[in-house]
Amino acid sequence: MDRNSSVGIEESLDLQREVDRLRADLRQLRGDIAGLGADGIRTARAGIQETARTANAKGKAAAELAEKQITSHPFLSIAACFAVGLLLGMRISRRD
Repeated sequence: MDRNSSVGIEESLDLQREVDRLRADLRQLRGDIAGLGADGIRTARAGIQETARTANAKGKAAAELAEKQITSHPFLSIAACFAVGLLLGMRISRRD
């Protein structure tokens, strides 16, 4: 074997080792990206759940306040509902 062919074999082996390292790095990068995506999904899900809990609590508080106001002032509540219904009826009849 001459010197040129042994240098060529060494270069080929070096190139193969670099390709193997590159493949390993790409596998690692793919795993890291998948982990980041999963973390993002978990964070978004937690944010959505917290927003839903807050909205639910505010909705319950508003319903309790409305119930308290209606029971405290039943005739005023009936008059307000009648007025809103009348206005909506007038608005709808104008569209036709």
